[in-house]
Amino acid sequence: MGYIKHNAIIVTGWEKKSMESVHSKAKEIFKEGFKQDNTNGDQLISELILGLANTQYTFMVAPDGSKEGWATSKFGDEAREELLNWISKSDYYCDYIEIRFGGDDESEGVIRSNEIDYDY
Repeated sequence: MGYIKHNAIIVTGWEKKSMESVHSKAKEIFKEGFKQDNTNGDQLISELILGLANTQYTFMVAPDGSKEGWATSKFGDEAREELLNWISKSDYYCDYIEIRFGGDDESEGVIRSNEIDYDY
C-alpha cells in the first residue's frame, strides 16, 4: 500500500526551434523511462502550446498517477529528474518549474525551478 503524490512540470520558452527540441527530448526520456513498466510514458507530455502573446511556447509533464513506492512512481521520478537535469545542462533556454500538489501528501509546493532545487 502507498500514498499518492502528484508531481508535474511546466516548461516555457520563446524560441520555437529550441522548445521543439526540448519537447522532443521530454517525449524521448519519458518513453524510454517507462519501458520496463510496459506503459507509454510519453503520453504524460502535452502538446506544445503557443501562448496568446509574446510568442511563448509551453508544454506540461503531467503527474504519473502512481502511488509512492510503486515502480511507475519510481520511473516517473527518474524521468522528471533526467529531463530537468538535461534542460539545465543544455544550451536551450527555457523556464521550468516542478511542483508537487494534492494527492495524499501534505508536502505541496515548488520542488525545482530553473537552477533552484527546493528539496522538499
